[in-house]
Amino acid sequence: SDEACSSHRRYDAALSATSMQIAYADQPTRQVARDGTRDIVTITFGTGEMSGVYVRDNVCLGRGNICSKVNFVAATEESDEPFSLVPFDGILGLSLPQMSEGPAFSLLDDLVAGGVLKESVFGVFFGNEGEDSEISFGTFKRELMSSPLVWADVTVQGYWQVQMDEVLVGGERQGLCTGGDGCQVAVDTGTSLLAGPSQVVHMLVSELQVASDCSNIDSLPDIGFVVSGRVLSLTAKDYVSQASGGCTLGLMSLDIPPPKGPLFIFGDPFLRKFYTVYDRRNNRVGFALARHNTQVNADGNGTSLLDVSRHSMHLRGK
Repeated sequence: SDEACSSHRRYDAALSATSMQIAYADQPTRQVARDGTRDIVTITFGTGEMSGVYVRDNVCLGRGNICSKVNFVAATEESDEPFSLVPFDGILGLSLPQMSEGPAFSLLDDLVAGGVLKESVFGVFFGNEGEDSEISFGTFKRELMSSPLVWADVTVQGYWQVQMDEVLVGGERQGLCTGGDGCQVAVDTGTSLLAGPSQVVHMLVSELQVASDCSNIDSLPDIGFVVSGRVLSLTAKDYVSQASGGCTLGLMSLDIPPPKGPLFIFGDPFLRKFYTVYDRRNNRVGFALARHNTQVNADGNGTSLLDVSRHSMHLRGK
């Protein structure tokens, strides 16, 4: 009955001859008993949360030719924000298995184990206005790249998380990534802006001074992120959200507590500038300049579907 659910297309397990209700994430082959005893999981994202139950069913991607038996969470409750405001019906979790409900809840690993992918990789292209976005499973598309790939190893398995060695503003080092581990960055397709610890975000907002009427956009400096010894740069037109109401910095505060945080997040503005490749076999992320046909038009709405916490509740049957 939630608006977030009722306004979208919904999955009905009763209409599927191949579905199975799972009682517990750590026992993915155990069906729910007749008394209904099962676990309910609540997942909290950077913006919003949802609760659901465990289900197993056939999942097919693309034209229906990439299929596998997959365990997933069927949502039973969702927060109105952001889910009532977004056009998509669900979240396709593609993090590493450590962020899944259990080893048996990794879609990518299931597809690889099922032998339906050429390679254990996927590539993501975020289109500008007028372009289609796409994700390629089992391969990546060099025709969507305008530079060679820069590879960065995953530092902590869970998110697609890599190390950033420095942040540059107008070519000047900001000294934000001191220490042996530098700054940690999650590459996340579910976060609509760039994101980082509030202290850093406030510093950048103060330093950049983006004019709300867009009058200084042509004089704003580039922001560079040093990854694997290469500078991945965004111009003002990449990181400033321009809308009819004016200009805002496409950067949001997101304080993720330890042990998962603190984290920076490469969200939509970064992913529109750079084509990204996620290599499961070698646990690394590749970055290349994306080849676009149209100009960037950043989204000014700040939402994050990065999974920041979760907990399970045991529902005992009668």
